[in-house]
Amino acid sequence: MKKIKEKFYQFLRWTEKYTKTDMVYFFEGSFWWIFGRVFSFLASFLLFFVFGRFVSKEIFGIYQYVLSMAGILGLFSLGGINTALIRAIAKGIEGSFLPAMKERFKFGMLGSFFSFLISLWYFLHGNYILGTSFLILGIFLPFLATFASYGIFWQGKKRFDVQNKYFVFQNFLAVFILICFILLFRENAILIVFGYFFAFTISELIFFLKTIKNIKNIRDTHIEKETISFGKHLTIMMIPTTFSLQIDKVILWQFLGPVQLAIYTFGLRIVQRISEIVPFSALALPKLSERDVRKIKRGILEKFLKLFLISIPLTLIYVLICPLFFKIFFPAYLDSVPYSQVLSLILLFSPFSFLATSFLAEAKKRELYILNFAPQILKIVLFFVLIPLFGIWGAVFSILISQIFYSALTLYLFKKL
Repeated sequence: MKKIKEKFYQFLRWTEKYTKTDMVYFFEGSFWWIFGRVFSFLASFLLFFVFGRFVSKEIFGIYQYVLSMAGILGLFSLGGINTALIRAIAKGIEGSFLPAMKERFKFGMLGSFFSFLISLWYFLHGNYILGTSFLILGIFLPFLATFASYGIFWQGKKRFDVQNKYFVFQNFLAVFILICFILLFRENAILIVFGYFFAFTISELIFFLKTIKNIKNIRDTHIEKETISFGKHLTIMMIPTTFSLQIDKVILWQFLGPVQLAIYTFGLRIVQRISEIVPFSALALPKLSERDVRKIKRGILEKFLKLFLISIPLTLIYVLICPLFFKIFFPAYLDSVPYSQVLSLILLFSPFSFLATSFLAEAKKRELYILNFAPQILKIVLFFVLIPLFGIWGAVFSILISQIFYSALTLYLFKKL
């Protein structure tokens, strides 16, 4: 077995003269990343299957609305610090981890405060389901956001094996607990919402504590001061992106109600989960953080073109199998099929995230601000204009138009790097 492994690694090294890539790093990293994302996809698929079979579209719409608002309120927990931490840990500065987590939790309390205000507003207007749901969200929000950061340490250390093993077990544990809540309380939206936040907070806490125990230099006073500062900049940059990822569902809820929101979510979420399987950015960031991107610019562009060629057949395959896939597994959501097929075009543009990672690795704040604001503001404006006019199709067109703009802008800025 050892000899076979050595021969395989020799073969990977031989291919490097054609791929111009560290193939051993790519294989090991991509194997574990794809392993984690495939099993995460299976966990999500199982969860969607249970929702599709046992929960009404109205209750699923309520559940999705609360989760979308959680995504927006989660901005207060400084999610950009996670990306900044990858750079610090990749440089061996592990002592930045705990101070960064304390900062995330502290600011996460602001999200809780606004969630409590929304809860009060719904209670005052007699909507006890949403009032209670936002009360639950406010209680769990800072814990959920902070504990979810456990994987960042392992990504920075380039230990994709540990990161994704933890990720898989954590996801399946959370999904198992949530499915139990769904099957026991399928007609109670409040308990299903509680089940989600309880399941993911508890499962993330377990692996957060396991990670803390494995950080040898966690008390190291050598802390990169720029980490939290840069993380706050990245969080500001994330505002339009995060807002645009969730506001479509909030607008659909307001104009079309929970049933249409449920149909749209099923069509969109499957495509999003598939796009997450491909490890373009996750593998590139730790590696590029160690290099001068401008010196390897030509090589990055060559890799991007190869990745772009791979994304074409992936998209075509999904378009073809989508109707059968929904017919077998989600028969209650066949109305989602045409939306999902058109939305799958975003898979074509996924390699552009690889180019965008170069700006993170070089801490190019100006380019990152442009990339994170311009396309996302366009998307948000389109949502507000097109959803009231065209319903779900308005949301679909908004996503595709903004994705094309983002891709063109990324390529333009990369060439000027």
